[in-house]
Amino acid sequence: MTSRFAPPDADTLRPQGAFETAMMRGQALPGGLGYICFRKLKRRIGQRAHAAFEAALAGLGPGDIVVDLGANVGDISARLAATGATLHAFEPDPETFGHLAARLGHLPNVTLHNAAAGGRDGSATLFRPPSWAEEDRRRSASKANSVAAMAEARGFVPSGEVPVVDFARFLNGLPDVAQLVKVDIEGAEWELIEAVMDRAPDRFRAMFVETHERVDRAVLPLVKRMQARFAAEPAPYVNLYWT
Repeated sequence: MTSRFAPPDADTLRPQGAFETAMMRGQALPGGLGYICFRKLKRRIGQRAHAAFEAALAGLGPGDIVVDLGANVGDISARLAATGATLHAFEPDPETFGHLAARLGHLPNVTLHNAAAGGRDGSATLFRPPSWAEEDRRRSASKANSVAAMAEARGFVPSGEVPVVDFARFLNGLPDVAQLVKVDIEGAEWELIEAVMDRAPDRFRAMFVETHERVDRAVLPLVKRMQARFAAEPAPYVNLYWT
């Protein structure tokens, strides 16, 4: 079966119009002014990212392979699975994974992985936010669970070790190219992206990534370099503006 999926055009990642061009240039301003320009530009391009994701979703169907990294309780996974595509969903937190499994585990086109995705195989400490301790807030708190070291600096609580899957190796082991990959892994995205672009750049067609520089501004120079890189490259499509 020939896939109908067509990755979005890289034009969706480039500044458009006078305001976005000004914000792009304003990112070079020192201190907080530069960051304000960065955030305003990201918000504007992020609006196009949502439209690009919806268009990509509409092109999926049976025979396609899709991946959800940081699936949480399955809100995005459910939409991906509903296309009929073969879905691989990763969620490292064992309790959250239980909710994901109860929701989607019965579907024949879904494979669930109780693991984090990263740049290499191994294990990592899972950190949960302090609000996890409040039973009535646990479901929303689970969205912030992270295996990134920055989580500990934010006061998150170590909550055991979880397995980590080398995502580049995983992509290379799939029977076909993944059409769409969604990434929301709370600060652990950069090692994964660099590993995939180094070892598996031809094993996916479109990737939508929520980045987390707002909680770790040390990665801001890297974010800007990566944004510029993917705006200049026609393939694979990597959208760092999706939220």
